[in-house]
Amino acid sequence: MSFIRAHKIEIGIFALALIVRCLYFGIALNAHNGDLIATSQAADGYFTISQNLLAGHGFSSEVAAPFVPNSFRVPLQPYFLAVTAGLAGSYYLPLILTLLMSCLFPLIAMRFARRISSSKSVILGTGIFLALEPFSVLFAVLFYSETLFMLFLFASLLCLFKYFESKKFLHLIFSSAFIGFATLTRPTTEYLALVLAAILIWESRAHLTKQLWLRVGAYILTFFVVIAPWLYRNEMQFGILALTPQTGVNLYAILLPSVLSVEKGTSFETEYQAIQAQGISGPNQTNVVEAQNYASQAIPILLKHPVALVLTAGTVEFSFFTHDGMLDFLRLLGIKPDLSLGTPALFLLIHDPVKLLWFIGHYLSSPFALILLMRIIWVIVTIGFFVGAVRYIKKEGLTPYAATMLVTIFYISFTTILIGLSINARYRLPVEALIVPFAFYGFSYLYRLIWNRSQ
Repeated sequence: MSFIRAHKIEIGIFALALIVRCLYFGIALNAHNGDLIATSQAADGYFTISQNLLAGHGFSSEVAAPFVPNSFRVPLQPYFLAVTAGLAGSYYLPLILTLLMSCLFPLIAMRFARRISSSKSVILGTGIFLALEPFSVLFAVLFYSETLFMLFLFASLLCLFKYFESKKFLHLIFSSAFIGFATLTRPTTEYLALVLAAILIWESRAHLTKQLWLRVGAYILTFFVVIAPWLYRNEMQFGILALTPQTGVNLYAILLPSVLSVEKGTSFETEYQAIQAQGISGPNQTNVVEAQNYASQAIPILLKHPVALVLTAGTVEFSFFTHDGMLDFLRLLGIKPDLSLGTPALFLLIHDPVKLLWFIGHYLSSPFALILLMRIIWVIVTIGFFVGAVRYIKKEGLTPYAATMLVTIFYISFTTILIGLSINARYRLPVEALIVPFAFYGFSYLYRLIWNRSQ
């Protein structure tokens, strides 16, 4: 009972998150006629690979023989699905585990909030917002890799924070290992270990001892030890020492058509099809052998269109922070629009605001009005985040906790440029637990500022 009394707020937020996610899953399952797989399998091939692993066909995303090995995806999410489904004889076990992990994230975000503020409103606001945030609810019931990735990423950051406090070597090693596991779940963080190692050096800049350099070396080495088996697998299977071909594929097959569509005033889909007609394989279609020269081929072409590249990057960054994700949320419930914008809303706002206003009016009395509502909410959160980050640094200085959180946010946001105009809220999801605490810190500051001026 003492535990419950001491943690009643956290228990309440966990319960709120669980209730919301269970209700959403129930409605989504009903919309798919009770079919769990149709509801939750998602579209990135993790489910198919897990089925092939269970059937003894190896790590392949093929649906029929020959089962060609897959090198585009990294291993932990498919193996998580396969092992848990194999143990239970049903995909309900990985679903339940994914859902429960998602319910933990608002509590973890509250721990991050405590690193930058002692304000109850900041901490509680962070937890409640993430317990209810629709896109987080959506991904709690899908077999995408984000949920497992977030578990490892957050565990790494919390261990690193423990190291800042205790200077215990074991906390440092755990932090590095968890970043390795995160990278084997989503390769987005393949360079984050080096960035965090730089933060370790910066944090101890007044005492750059031999022990520190040894610990930084151990941090980097541990990361490589964790990812080494997959590097070795790809070397043995494909003859190339690489984690995944995703960087090259995204540059050539996603970012390049995005830039060309901005340059020419065409749609992303038009330019994407033109790239594929040249024999360039897209995501989930290529391997490390085919993609080994994609980056070196794509970069010179991208640099020939500097204005379009900057506009695309700016659009991606704006969308990274403000995308609502509500269309996907509604689609899983069987609610689908009869029209599509066909271009990013930001571009339409600039080039054809009348069309955008008509589109908004068309859906204003439908469930799709929630898209506009959540977009406005995320714009407000983004403003709060930047205000909060600046205010925190001015007031408290750049503490190791704030530096780690902010660097992680911007690392993820900058790497997201690679996916061009295919940007959606999914790419922000792993760092929402870091963004929202700063946003509520900013809201708290703005409230006090307005209140004081009104007196």
